[in-house]
Amino acid sequence: MHEIRVTVPQGRAKDVAELALKAGIAQACVYPVFAFGPDLPKEVVSAETSTPLAKKFVDTVLTSSWFDPVECSVSSRQLRAIVTGAHPYEITQPMLEPPINVFEDLWQLSHVTISYFARAFAGAILLAYGMLQNDPITIVIAALFLPFLSQVLAISFGAWAGDSALAWQGAKALLVSTVLSVLAGVLVTLLHGPPMLFHNFGTPLWSFLLSLAIGITAGIITADDAGRRYLIGVAAAVSYGIYPVWFGFCLVKGFPETATVLSRLAMFGINVGAITVFALIGYLLLDIKRKDVRAFVRQRSAQG
Repeated sequence: MHEIRVTVPQGRAKDVAELALKAGIAQACVYPVFAFGPDLPKEVVSAETSTPLAKKFVDTVLTSSWFDPVECSVSSRQLRAIVTGAHPYEITQPMLEPPINVFEDLWQLSHVTISYFARAFAGAILLAYGMLQNDPITIVIAALFLPFLSQVLAISFGAWAGDSALAWQGAKALLVSTVLSVLAGVLVTLLHGPPMLFHNFGTPLWSFLLSLAIGITAGIITADDAGRRYLIGVAAAVSYGIYPVWFGFCLVKGFPETATVLSRLAMFGINVGAITVFALIGYLLLDIKRKDVRAFVRQRSAQG
């Protein structure tokens, strides 16, 4: 359930309200405001509705010929409850979220900040310790911290939508997570010492099949406002994180035979590539019109 607010120049609210009604929303509220900064009278159209209708409404607004992000803005708020004449079965439908929600969420999760460094490094430290001890509880706890999945989805969704800036931001964040995981492997090995008791690295085929399932599922739940995204994120973090941590461990202890090193580096590459590609397939399974999303991205980039 979402509230969609569209702020437009005075006189344009009627057009927006008509789009809301055409999208199937029962009612839209209009009220005047004054925007300090541009010092212009504005009007706000607010509609509270189910997630699918919110997506339909936002899509029509963003692709309208008159929409200009310099003069207009759209905001989306997730609601806990809406009490109307609509049946709860209809109003609580969780899919699909407006694409702008997906964009903003992936952008927010891919900013490399001090807190991002802290979370990535703390998670990698826990993962390294869990692998040395072969402690599954510590490994699962570590996966709750590690930022890997959202960053790969940023690469995938950015490439699919034609937003190269988002794809590049996701790639930078993923690189930071990987480097910090290697450093954590080095540090924990120096402090704790070998051997590493964890040996369940699997095979390239298993890594590919696991990444296939994670990628398609992750792509689909990106646009599901009721999805338990953190659960699929745990699976992805473990499948990513164990390899750079192991590499850091080997930098201290020494590397095994070349075949093993190449196999595990290949599995890390398979995981990254497969989840990126199969997340795209997840997007294709959704009712998101790529041409509309790309038109919005081009429009936003032109204004930026």
